[in-house]
Amino acid sequence: MICNKCGAENSENAKFCSSCGESLEMIGQPADAQEPAEEAVNAETEKTVDPVVETETVVEEVVEEKPEGQEWYYVVNNASTGPYTETEMKKFIEQGALKPVTYVWKNGMEDWVLLKDSELAKYLPYANASQNTSQPNADYTQPQPNRNYYGAPVQERSIALNVILCVVTCGIYLFVWLYLLAKDVNALSASQGKPQMTDPIIVVLLTIVTCGLYAIYFFYRAGKAMDALDSKVRIGDDSALLAIVSIFAEVVAMAILQNSINTFVRYGE
Repeated sequence: MICNKCGAENSENAKFCSSCGESLEMIGQPADAQEPAEEAVNAETEKTVDPVVETETVVEEVVEEKPEGQEWYYVVNNASTGPYTETEMKKFIEQGALKPVTYVWKNGMEDWVLLKDSELAKYLPYANASQNTSQPNADYTQPQPNRNYYGAPVQERSIALNVILCVVTCGIYLFVWLYLLAKDVNALSASQGKPQMTDPIIVVLLTIVTCGLYAIYFFYRAGKAMDALDSKVRIGDDSALLAIVSIFAEVVAMAILQNSINTFVRYGE
């Protein structure tokens, strides 16, 4: 057996070379068995990459949906209130809570409008039953008050100014003021179809002729006439008070009656 290292010849049964001492056991075996086992090649470990799943968070926009039909608003005490359905608005109109001059608004409208100029006008009690439903904004006919025969409407008069004029004119203006009071009371009574008192000129003449005694009767009748008027605010029956005060201070009775007329003109009509 020939040693692969030194080339010396050895016996067949020899395990080591007699010359160099090399092991002879691997001689004659396949080449791949002669070579020492090679160390395993450090293979790169395949990285197991988990697929990255990008989860997109879908943010659902929550839109607050208003109930269908809840779209009407109206103004009360300088503040808007709502929303209400058209059915609810109709009910408010029937109950008298909403007036023709109440401001209303709904989504889609550019600005607030009077109820009588809106789509809700068809629910007003004054609306014509035979009105074409395709024209909900048509004007309705409001009842007109009875016109008084004096032409101009009654206006408020300054009590202080009238008293000053009476003092400055040494009482002469009292007759002018008495005329105006009688005219205003008759005008208010005529506007509501109530019985009127004596003509203002006759009142002044009778007061002069009777040296003021007729004025007592006039103030009593004027107090009754003011109390008989239909008003949003109660004027009250000042007939007895006016008659008594006029005996001692006619100008004070005039001031009290003028105040009742001013109150009616300001709040009662």
